[in-house]
Amino acid sequence: MVSIPDECHWEHECIVNSVASILINMVRGYVPKELIVNSAFRNSATCGDTSCSLSVNDYSVIKDLDYGSIKDGVIKVLRLIGLSEVPSLIQAVMDLDLESGVRAIDEGVEINVKGELGARINEALGIALYSIAAYEGAITRFSAAAAIYEGLGNDSRARFMEAMSKIARAEDLRVKAMRLHDEGKHDDERRVIEEASKLYASSVINFREAVGVDEARANEVLSMMDSSEVLANYYFTHGDISRAMQYYNACRDVLSGGNLGESYWDVVKMKGDLCEAFYLLCKAIEEGDWRTYEEAGDKFLDLISEGLIDELTTEGAVMAYKGALDGINEIEDAVRIYSKYVKAVNQYFDNVVRERYGSFESLINEFRGGDHEKIAHALNTDVNTLKLYITSKVLIDIVRDENLGEDAALEILAYLAGLGLNPVDMDVDEMIEELRNFITDEDFMNEIRDLLLKVKARLESMLGN
Repeated sequence: MVSIPDECHWEHECIVNSVASILINMVRGYVPKELIVNSAFRNSATCGDTSCSLSVNDYSVIKDLDYGSIKDGVIKVLRLIGLSEVPSLIQAVMDLDLESGVRAIDEGVEINVKGELGARINEALGIALYSIAAYEGAITRFSAAAAIYEGLGNDSRARFMEAMSKIARAEDLRVKAMRLHDEGKHDDERRVIEEASKLYASSVINFREAVGVDEARANEVLSMMDSSEVLANYYFTHGDISRAMQYYNACRDVLSGGNLGESYWDVVKMKGDLCEAFYLLCKAIEEGDWRTYEEAGDKFLDLISEGLIDELTTEGAVMAYKGALDGINEIEDAVRIYSKYVKAVNQYFDNVVRERYGSFESLINEFRGGDHEKIAHALNTDVNTLKLYITSKVLIDIVRDENLGEDAALEILAYLAGLGLNPVDMDVDEMIEELRNFITDEDFMNEIRDLLLKVKARLESMLGN
């Protein structure tokens, strides 16, 4: 991997040329020699008279560059390539997850490019903008692509673009609804959510009319799910569990109707599993059965393991396992569920901490200040759970450093959480004394003591105690 800032000594033109070199190499497979001369690759590229080849395999270094450098690099590429190569450039910036690159192309490429190429460019940009939640821009591009496809007589693609425009509008409304919720404007929130649900339902018709478009069937099914799920989430958030359960059930039942190509099955199944998990959580709340709570938690945890690590899923897992813990009496059941609860708490707070503080280290810096109630409030939790999260991060790091089993660490955390023991401000001997009332295996107790001593030492070093 090339370290662009070091090689360029922080010179803006050199950094911009390095970004442009990477992107044009991805588009064409070679780089104009004039770019390489003042770039991070000047000593590592293989050059002929007018062009050079790069042997770099890891381009991810440019993701850490500032917005301006990436934008200027993309603009430079746009000046060097033809319009026919723009779709490949869009794919390159998407592959590198460069939000600023997507926005730069949107600003640099006019919307009125004619013919099939114009349709392809607008479609690709619409998808790219949609992927970074720039919904207004996505709607504009999808609408332009639909009009061009219509003029070309490609009705199926036009209908597909119209459907994409509708779901982009629906997603934009969901974001608006979240703002209204935070502002306490719940009547307006409900109206916006209902409009979003109608847009999802309306897009289903357009997707059905997109005959021959491979991805249309999968999007049709997802829109049918979304039209129910968006309402379900609203009612769940506002405490109307019965109605939420009804809509989550409608969402999960969509999968039972019709076949779907294997290539699109995973993403659709994940949405169905999410609705299933929330359906089970609603059922558990209604019936008060801890086993159903655990079943819902397991469903959420499976989704997290499959990569759906967002606040909605992780919070659902925490709620489900917390509900299960409130209803159990047997120690074996408690340890099992607490182990999964701790894992869910970790995933949930990793997301929230990243959003509120940027990193775990920033959270610790504020924690040292001593106002733990304020931090817990900012994270929508209590001080004990906050301390459990910090302890779990340290303990799991230690067992990973020493190649010990993570399951054992989770079991220890389960005992600590279940008994309300807190290494942040409790002595190891005090905790061991409490644990002896429940654990008779002396070898396991010795293992726990050794780990707690290491956890305590690292916490004291980290927190400055």
